[in-house]
Amino acid sequence: MDTTTYPMTIGQLSVYRDIEQMPQDRLWEANLQPLVWDLRTECTIDGVWAALAALAMRHESLRTNYAVKDGAALQFIGAHDAKEVLARVDRGVADIAELPQLLATKYQEPLDIYDGIPWRAWVITENDVPVKVLYVVHHIAADGAASLIMQDDFHALLAGEELPPAAGQPIAMALDQQGAGAHRLRAAERYWRRTLDAAPRCPEVVRPNEQMLGVTLTTGIPMEDLHAGAAKLDVSLATVVLAAYYQAVREATGRSAVLVLAISANRFDSGTAGIVTSLVQWAPILLDFDGTETFPELAAKVHGKSLSGLKNGICDPDAVVRIREEFFDRARPPVDQGFNINTILAPPGFAPRVEQRPSSVEFAPPARNFGPGFYLIARGIETIDCIVRCNRPDVDPGTLAAIMDGIQRTLLSVAGLEPMTA
Repeated sequence: MDTTTYPMTIGQLSVYRDIEQMPQDRLWEANLQPLVWDLRTECTIDGVWAALAALAMRHESLRTNYAVKDGAALQFIGAHDAKEVLARVDRGVADIAELPQLLATKYQEPLDIYDGIPWRAWVITENDVPVKVLYVVHHIAADGAASLIMQDDFHALLAGEELPPAAGQPIAMALDQQGAGAHRLRAAERYWRRTLDAAPRCPEVVRPNEQMLGVTLTTGIPMEDLHAGAAKLDVSLATVVLAAYYQAVREATGRSAVLVLAISANRFDSGTAGIVTSLVQWAPILLDFDGTETFPELAAKVHGKSLSGLKNGICDPDAVVRIREEFFDRARPPVDQGFNINTILAPPGFAPRVEQRPSSVEFAPPARNFGPGFYLIARGIETIDCIVRCNRPDVDPGTLAAIMDGIQRTLLSVAGLEPMTA
């Protein structure tokens, strides 16, 4: 059997470094992605398995294994045909009544990325008829965008449709990143250094609070109203959220310079957009404006800064570790750790238009007590919500509440809506 090894892609290596650093009992939480697909085609259980095997043969990341040899992080194809995939994958059949419990348990069981198949699946039946698929995939094999590609391909394969060749494969990407594309990695390293060198410093060496604060802002603002407001500003909704976040932090903390570390999907061209793998990495963005601009003016400026940061989103994670140690740990005074953000927003027209709902702010201990010192996740399908966990020593509950209030006020203004509370 061919077990030729190749270097990992930058995205795979980034996930792998996270695996090495995270607590073993929490690996599933950050590295497994549970998906539930409704079946759109009448089919048999065997037909579902055939489509899932074909999906794995179409996208090599779904049958790739990983290894470390002489300090080098490597990947290799671990299964070479559909029969082998189905023989080795963790799979089963269950009634729809078992789905909630099955989802909870299978989401928390580790996946073996060294010798196993990096996903598991259960065919969910109702009255013995297949109606759904529970598919749990490791993040090193597929990120959120890749999961949407997989979903579309699975439905097409299940329906017997002919598909064009896959848009690309991780091994080819890795070889390019190590060869012709290496200059992009060097440019991204230079961008990281320039950004952190100019970023605000801590007034003194400080330690994060041991206990993280957790808060959820339920805005109640319809996504379609926000998309329409962003269009009037001639920027994306992700830019609006980033600008609102920066403005709220600036107002609540009294600082004009804010280092933001944003999640970049790194799918900005045809060479990366359709590859099923993990491409997500952090990108640093330094925002520093004096507050005299209107929000439309601020959004335009943030948009430009954001594009500059995100285009440098693919960076060798080992180089990033060295850079972060240099500026965050060894520098005196050290660079402020900054404010992290991840925007997960449905595009216009993805979900039906809904009416505005009451807003609320709820404090509760977060499920995780590790990771960035301030991390905001903005999620939106029908309406948009913001979830924050924070252990920055300079952000107490009152400051955190003020940041949430600032974001809410700005998003309402962009959407052209008045406040609504329960």
